[in-house]
Amino acid sequence: MTWMLSVLACASFAGGIESQAAVPIRPWTVLVYGAADNNADGPILRFLDDVRKAIDDDAGIDLLLFLDRSEKYSTDATLLGEDFTGARLYRLRKDSAERLSGGTQFPAIQLGADVELDSADATNLRQFIAWGKAVSPAQRYGVMIYSHASGGAMCPDDDSGREMGIAEVSAELGERESVDFLALELCNMGGIEIGYEWRPAKGRFGAEILLAIPNAGPPLDWDRAFARIRSPGHAGQAEAPFLDPARMTATDFGRLVIQEAKLGRAAARERGGEGAQEAAACYDLRASAGVKRAVDGLSRVLATSNARKPFLALRDQGQAINYSGSGPYVDLYDLCLRATESAELSEAARTAARDAQAAVDRFVVASFGMDAYELFEEGKHGVFIVLPFDQPGRWKNFRWYTPLAGTGNAYGRWSFLDGGTAGDGQVQTWFELLDAWYDEADEKGGVNGYRW
Repeated sequence: MTWMLSVLACASFAGGIESQAAVPIRPWTVLVYGAADNNADGPILRFLDDVRKAIDDDAGIDLLLFLDRSEKYSTDATLLGEDFTGARLYRLRKDSAERLSGGTQFPAIQLGADVELDSADATNLRQFIAWGKAVSPAQRYGVMIYSHASGGAMCPDDDSGREMGIAEVSAELGERESVDFLALELCNMGGIEIGYEWRPAKGRFGAEILLAIPNAGPPLDWDRAFARIRSPGHAGQAEAPFLDPARMTATDFGRLVIQEAKLGRAAARERGGEGAQEAAACYDLRASAGVKRAVDGLSRVLATSNARKPFLALRDQGQAINYSGSGPYVDLYDLCLRATESAELSEAARTAARDAQAAVDRFVVASFGMDAYELFEEGKHGVFIVLPFDQPGRWKNFRWYTPLAGTGNAYGRWSFLDGGTAGDGQVQTWFELLDAWYDEADEKGGVNGYRW
């Protein structure tokens, strides 16, 4: 997840007419994937209106939009000039929206006719990124996905009735679609499993920096952040110092959004608004492999040290940070910290937990947690791991949480859960630890189809 060079582009898609023209290479192109064929249609329009006004047509940022709308919800025509149902492409400016053709990269979208696309299909995300890179060459690319999510899947499409699997993105997109900065305006997506899935690596889709929200809540204050990004000579109104987009790295961008989101939440709280349980973080996905190694190492030690009862008790003790009530999204740094302090765990387990804690600290670049998270340490807490409540039968609800290939909305194929050997009776990974502890196995295999 740096200025004003120029290249000859083979196509310019404004107005649907292809022509050879010089296209400026901007510092940043931001691509918003609006999967709003659901009740996000309406809220996304208001959100984008604030964002485009905050960017204020700064020459250093190009804002491109894919929007899939629903006929069931909003009829708002203010942002884009008219109401419509289906999918379109736009370039957004401060006071206008220019409708664009998909050209050769996204041929299904043409001017003069709307098309119904499944925004839960990762193929459309791939084509959108390819199109955006062709239309607006930049030194750095950011992608924001705006929709709904559950932590296990995202971008529900009312028309198709399906959702996009997290690993489905990895399967459909490749290294050419990789970006510098990836932001998820989606609930329950600040998980290590999600971050590891989109780590940068040769031959696969990835991002340097991921920004995500571990709990459920409203959009972050992106308008506050964009108002602080200004090219030299472009007047701004933010009180804090400006960031020059030509010098702004993906890490700088992530830190800025987290900083302004926290300030925005605090201001909303002072006005009497809600938000006590809100949190957000940005992560260095280049450090995610280190977290997996450390967590898998901890899992192996726990599996051989009679640690099930004391370790699972940690997730519900006192002020333990859980982002989903009694649900499965437990703060990973908090869990490791509690493990290092548990006298009921072996010294080997406490040491392994300390290693995992340090790896998480390297992974979390910046974060904030509001009032409900009293023990939240910024830059440390803010990423969850799936750890279900220890209750008979609960594991059956996690058929989607598996390294194996799933079907439908339970896509499976989680990279973070890979690394074990099914059937060897040995715990090698976090998934195998949970499966060993929770699985109600029978002769057909386990609850998740996996026999550790």
